[in-house]
Amino acid sequence: MEFETIYSENEALWKVNMDGSTILEYVYGEVEDPNPSFRLVKTKAGHMITLYRPWDHPWHPGMFFSWKYINGLNFWESMYHGKKNIAVTDSFIPLEEKVGFQQNLSYITYQGETLLKEKRMIQIETGYEGYFIHWEGSFTPTNGPITLDRTENTKESPWGGYAGLSCRLNRNFLGPVITTDLGVYEAEDAFSKSFKWCDYSGKLDGFIQEHWAGICMFDHHSNVRHPSPMLTYDYKDMQFLSTGFLFNEPYVLNMGETLQLNYTFYIHDGQVQGENLKKIWEKISE
Repeated sequence: MEFETIYSENEALWKVNMDGSTILEYVYGEVEDPNPSFRLVKTKAGHMITLYRPWDHPWHPGMFFSWKYINGLNFWESMYHGKKNIAVTDSFIPLEEKVGFQQNLSYITYQGETLLKEKRMIQIETGYEGYFIHWEGSFTPTNGPITLDRTENTKESPWGGYAGLSCRLNRNFLGPVITTDLGVYEAEDAFSKSFKWCDYSGKLDGFIQEHWAGICMFDHHSNVRHPSPMLTYDYKDMQFLSTGFLFNEPYVLNMGETLQLNYTFYIHDGQVQGENLKKIWEKISE
């Protein structure tokens, strides 16, 4: 199977088709979205993985990257709570030799100050009866040291700790099975544990017999603080997978330094076995 990519600069839209059907849509010019995102992610069989801007958290734009706080300023839900701090696209360049793109972003405060620059590289490839989204981000301060922070995870805020690469899942995924390098868990038991990889799979609606699909996040061994905690939320109205790079403590990035973060998503139909996830991990770690 081959990918077909379509890019519309006017719509700020990059999408991928497979066998005539759209499986990915990436947008970076939506007025109500402070962060660019894959608003649509489907499996090869066409089953929806993402939920885009749901009523309960409209700042969850599917699969996306967002810092929570940069120097104390909220970049996560800034369009809805407080000041409008945003990630602005400086350039967007589709790749010629591979399926993917390079995007350069500036993190700009509501006062117009640029705090941080990001160089983002996305590449798509097939494998293991599914496909992969390789996500790389390089972050460089522009005007002095910055502190990347989160809402602290406490008894009063047991949902806290989030910031970084995340996926709001379709409501199909209520009651998921979480498969990791350390074993299989329920979402509550897996929450905030450190894993090399973390698969979030659930049953699909609309079938008499059980049909499954899921998404696995791989935390590359080159990342600072590897392996980071993985956040596996499973509430009545919210299914969510996120890497917890800042879960335990903030991160200070000084002038002249660059923070490099690399992740891979594996999008699949069916339930996936831990042995196959281990093989994928070994492959992407080469």
